[in-house]
Amino acid sequence: MPQNLKRQFSTHWQNSTADNNLTLHGFRRFKTTHLLNLRFLEAEIAELDHAVYQAGLSLDITPSVQDRLKLKHGKRDENVPQFDTIITSDLVLRLRDLLQRYDDALIAFNKIMSMDTFSLLDDERQFIQRTDLTLEEKYETRLLRVDRGPRTRQDPLQRWFHQRLRSFRYWRLSGKLRGDQEGHGARIGKGEWSYQNTDLISSFLGRLAMAIITVVFLIVPLWLLSTEPRKGAQIVIISVSVLIFSGVVTSMLRASNLEMIIVTAAYAAILSVFVSNTSVAC
Repeated sequence: MPQNLKRQFSTHWQNSTADNNLTLHGFRRFKTTHLLNLRFLEAEIAELDHAVYQAGLSLDITPSVQDRLKLKHGKRDENVPQFDTIITSDLVLRLRDLLQRYDDALIAFNKIMSMDTFSLLDDERQFIQRTDLTLEEKYETRLLRVDRGPRTRQDPLQRWFHQRLRSFRYWRLSGKLRGDQEGHGARIGKGEWSYQNTDLISSFLGRLAMAIITVVFLIVPLWLLSTEPRKGAQIVIISVSVLIFSGVVTSMLRASNLEMIIVTAAYAAILSVFVSNTSVAC
């Protein structure tokens, strides 16, 4: 068995039997290579598409009344061959094959880009295996979590925590590996492998932050309303609170228009009910 294959098998076996999910289910996504493949397919199809388009224009068929494709304004090439020399069985088969590969690649890339990712720095075991990258490149490299379903949505607040946690780990590693900036085989610690589940931590911090913000937006306006007997001032407090609250929710959460209306209306209703009960008690 070649030495290269023996070394690869040893590495792959360790990764495929690891205890941590980051190592076990973390795979490269080859984003740039996927995009290059799509661009090459796109260019090949564009050439055939242009030839087919010119063959269609050479028929001199009067466009329809609506002319949705604006065929009468289409640019025609000079010295276009007869359409029967362009439209051949080989061209149809080639076009069909290219379109199938192109469509499959587009769908596959869309699914890949919707999957959860984590930074290569979060997984020390795979981190030290990539001797071809500098520390900065490892910080920018993303691995896929293939054990999870498609990512539906990620709130801006959670994404912000995600970025800060990655930056903090990069700062820590850049200090520990200062003597070996590429991290070529350098261990972060002497004990167990080091991992950082950034997604789990950022999700928890995001929920905690939103809970604190919600409590603040409930307590502060209610306290101000309880100390202000004037109706005009109470309306101003409610209006300002609702406006700020809706702005905070819009900027921190990825909510739809309907969800924003429901949340804002519910918050305004809570403040209004408090004012109504206070007026009845008086």
